[in-house]
Amino acid sequence: MTTTPHRFRSFPMGPKLRAYIAVAEQDYLGELVPHRSDSEVQALTTFLKDFHTQVTPQPSADTVTELIDELVTMDMPQAALDLGAAFPDVANLPDFRIQLALGVAAMLAGALDDAESRLRAAQELLPEEPAPYVNLVQIFLNQGRVDDAALWCEAGLDAEPNNYGLWDLYAVALREVFGEFLPEELLRRAEKRISWAGLSLAANLTTTGDSYFKASLLEKIYYQGERDPQFLIEMTAALGIAGDYAKIPPMVWQAEKLTTKGLPWQLHVHCAQAQLALGQPATALPELAKAFKDPYLPDEARAAVEELEAEAQAALEAVRQPSSPTLS
Repeated sequence: MTTTPHRFRSFPMGPKLRAYIAVAEQDYLGELVPHRSDSEVQALTTFLKDFHTQVTPQPSADTVTELIDELVTMDMPQAALDLGAAFPDVANLPDFRIQLALGVAAMLAGALDDAESRLRAAQELLPEEPAPYVNLVQIFLNQGRVDDAALWCEAGLDAEPNNYGLWDLYAVALREVFGEFLPEELLRRAEKRISWAGLSLAANLTTTGDSYFKASLLEKIYYQGERDPQFLIEMTAALGIAGDYAKIPPMVWQAEKLTTKGLPWQLHVHCAQAQLALGQPATALPELAKAFKDPYLPDEARAAVEELEAEAQAALEAVRQPSSPTLS
């Protein structure tokens, strides 16, 4: 007996949604489809809205939450909102994950009042998580509520002082509050919070002509004991821009001794670049080998690392080659 393949088997979708609407694994072709049209998105959204009323047995709260999360990730906010409306008992649970997902879905769908309500609920449930702050600030900036945007940036930075996204938004909010961008104001507030992410952004936005300006700001944080890997990426990059290459390898080696998880590939690359600049290709190669082993090394970065490896190999070979005698 043969069955008719599911009408949406060629629509790119996550595993939770495939299981929910019963797309057989052997029939699924969505991974082969690079794009989807607006009409296809609308067709699936309409299908799901009707499907929710017929599904038996009713999905568990965990399943509904996972489906809403997945639909948001699939950039189908209206479908996520429809799912929440179909199962209101789940949608109104005091659960951070579902309130955040539905808040983001409402924001993407343009339902900003609903988005604000749910994101506020998510923030109250888990105040240390930065995502509700980031999304609320985006809503407030969109609505021209600059004082609210600045206030929520500050609250979010109280929870996570080195959140890049919040510092970017804070810079936008302060520009609106003061009527112009004042990098020294952003710098003052970053220094007050002892935030390396804020200092890094402020330095990037400040024009001083001093190539060591950013490195000098971050060095203060380094000597206070900050060793977060993302901070070290910023620190070593700033030293590289300043041309202070000799400081980079010891920083990386010390950090490597202090961690059991390994370092991000960027640190090994920065170390290798510094060693090449210092004329030390033999010690650069092991650092590049460590970068290659990082499972998070992106393909586009891999090509750059390969170029550095070739440069180090060529420099090492040039050192090994004996010079030709000079004829007189």
